[in-house]
Order: sequence, then structure tokens, then C-alpha cells
Amino acid sequence: MTTIESRTDGAVSAAEPTGETEAPWMRRLPWVSGPIMLLALLGIWQFTVSVVGVSEFILPAPAAVAGALGELLAGDDIWGHIGITLLEVVAGFGIALLVGVAVGAVLGRVAWLQRAVQPALVALQVVPKVAFVPIFVIWFGFGPTSKIVMAALLAFFPIMLNVMLGVRSVDSGHRDVMRGLGAGRWATFRNMELPTTLPYVFAGAEVAIVFSVIGAIVGEYLGGSEGLGYLVVSSLNALDAPRLFAVIVLLAVLGSLLYVAVTTVKKLVIPWHDSVRTGV
Repeated sequence: MTTIESRTDGAVSAAEPTGETEAPWMRRLPWVSGPIMLLALLGIWQFTVSVVGVSEFILPAPAAVAGALGELLAGDDIWGHIGITLLEVVAGFGIALLVGVAVGAVLGRVAWLQRAVQPALVALQVVPKVAFVPIFVIWFGFGPTSKIVMAALLAFFPIMLNVMLGVRSVDSGHRDVMRGLGAGRWATFRNMELPTTLPYVFAGAEVAIVFSVIGAIVGEYLGGSEGLGYLVVSSLNALDAPRLFAVIVLLAVLGSLLYVAVTTVKKLVIPWHDSVRTGV
């Protein structure tokens, strides 16, 4: 937990938390375990096709998927589909981040409002989000807008809930100490409330970016004519299993890159937090 230390100018700042630093070998572990796990997966995959005898119509060989992936990347249309999906994901995530932080901060500070809107939030959260896709298509059409709204809807809840928890986690005793030292509202927010809440914001963002990808792909899958989700549908309709797996590989790479981008921003913004220092 963040501790409070006084400064010579009478203001208060957040001290670095005490925590064990990450061992050097643990920082290198993902770069070793990742390729090993990938090679093991490819080996099991090839064994299943070649030795067990699973039909390549059901599970194409890795070489066939690699060939289909190369053909996709060599084409002119694929980059347009990737760009559309990327736009939908990033825009939906950005909207969810802004709205989720604002709503979570308000609900975290105003207890009676949180109790008043909780039934509506729970009802909206438990409804399968796929059911909203036809509604969004009717409202916003078959273009990117309906997919952006879908991505934002899925990403909103993890951000909002984490921000609300982060705001509530601020120790009231620390606020009293800040007021006793003469710190104003802005100094209290900047030096205590913001550093305490930011780890929760990024915890929600790490989940939300994955949900944004899911929301955009589901929207394209059920009501789209462009994007990687549309390519999944077209490959399925053509019974082209290697191309279908190749598109899935592209989706996995895109989602991984976006997740890495969020975690990189997290390391730059809150390098003092234990989740960054210990790599958790």
C-alpha cells in the first residue's frame, strides 16, 4: 500500500511502496517459456494430424495454416480488414476507458448513487452481450459504428468496476492526514488518490482490451461485411479450414499486441507499483 511522507514545502507525496524487486531470471523467463510452449503446441498439433490421423478438413496441418497465412498477408485486402478491426477495437476501448473511469469514479465516491443504479448495472451486465448485436445493427447499421459500440460495451464493465473499487480503496485516514498537513483537494487527488487508483484503472484496462477485441469480432461475425470477423465467416462458408485457422492466428497476434501495448503504458505510468516491479 502507498505510504504518505511529508515534504519540506508542506505538501504530501506518495512514497514508493516497499516490495521485493523481481529477480533477473524471472524477467527472462517469458522469453524462454513462450517459444518452448509454442514449439510444444506445434509438435502436438503436427502429431495429431500426422500420427493420430485427424482429418485435415477438421484440423489442418501447421504447414497448411502457415501457407494460408502467407497467402493472406500477400494479398491486398487483408490489411484493410486488419485496419477496420483495429479501428473498431481501439475506438471501442477508448470510449470504454473514458466512460468507465468517469462512471466508476462517481459511483465510488457517491455511495447512495451506486446503490440506486446497481440493479440496472447488474441487469445490463448479466445479459449476454451477443443479444445486443442485432439491436446495434438496426440502430447504427452494418458499418464500423455498431462494432465500436459493441466493443465499448464489453470493455466498459471491467474498467468501471475496477475504478470504483480503486476509489473506495483510498484510506480515509490518509485523507485526514492530508487535510491535517494543509493539502488542498487538488494536492490530495494528485499525490494520494490518483496513485492509489491508477493500478486499478490499468487492471481493468488489461481485461478490457481483450474484451474489446471479442466485442469487435462478434459484431463483425454476426453483422459485418469487412474486418477479421467477416473473414472468419467467409472462410467458414467456403469450408476453407487452413484459411480459417490463419485468420484466428491473426486475431491472436492482434490481441496480443494490443495487450502488450496496454501493459507497456502501465509500466511507464506506474513503475513504482508492485504489479510492475514484480512482473505480476
